[in-house]
Amino acid sequence: MSKEQELQVMMKRLNNLANSANKAKDKGMKQIWSDKWHTLVKTYAQKIQKDQTFKENVKLNERLND
Repeated sequence: MSKEQELQVMMKRLNNLANSANKAKDKGMKQIWSDKWHTLVKTYAQKIQKDQTFKENVKLNERLND
């Protein structure tokens, strides 16, 4: 899966959770959907940060090997 497709899937999942939270009539369900959304945002942020750090490390290692 390309990076662009992966980001589209991430955004779709986040949007679906946000829509579910906004449509929920019960406060308890709204809170559950909101908590799931926040958890997923944190998970995606960590994944993106790890990917970015990996890319930076690869670039630094390439410089060292030159």
